[in-house]
Amino acid sequence: MKLYGYWRSSCSWRVRIALNLKGIQYETIPVHLVKGGGEQHAAEYRAKNPMGQVPFLELSQSEQLPSGVTLSGLSQSIAIISYLDEVYPAPPLLGEGALTRARVRWLSELITSGVQPLQNLSVLKELERRGVDPADWARQVMGRGLAALEETVRGETSTFLVGEAPTLADVCLVPQLYNARRYELDLGAYPRLLEVERACAALPAFDAARPELQPDAVSAG
Repeated sequence: MKLYGYWRSSCSWRVRIALNLKGIQYETIPVHLVKGGGEQHAAEYRAKNPMGQVPFLELSQSEQLPSGVTLSGLSQSIAIISYLDEVYPAPPLLGEGALTRARVRWLSELITSGVQPLQNLSVLKELERRGVDPADWARQVMGRGLAALEETVRGETSTFLVGEAPTLADVCLVPQLYNARRYELDLGAYPRLLEVERACAALPAFDAARPELQPDAVSAG
């Protein structure tokens, strides 16, 4: 498999963690989101992913769907991780049981639907173009979302957000806290989230996925 992504993209980061947790070998193909106006806009990449976003996971072999479409890869981090969880079921990233899986999806979507899309690079650039302070906007939307997540899990004592093994919810949480620090959001109001983050950081699969350890990492930019 080949993972097209950007070292500091939280969506790419999620997929790296999932691949690592499942012990899947993959090749990293960097897509720089800033250089030259953004390599994600190049025709060659948009032929893979017309949305022009990262990540994109190129599969080891193409597969034809009942609709007649032949897929050689997948885009959107949650779709990718869901696919990996079905094809490589151990360890299960949605947990066991209908209610547990629903809880994992609930907490994951607080981030993937309620926070991250509102502060991604394209949104912040557009806000800046319109005269809005992008950093202040990012802090507001992240603060609101993380506060809701903290309130949702407050008082729980499991090692991770949902139980004693990492799930998709934790995979989504860690990159989001990194983004919050980038924009200097005070995380002191989220002790439960920080506790879970520390548990994740102790796992090699999370540690190896850190942005600064990626082959395309740079000191700035």
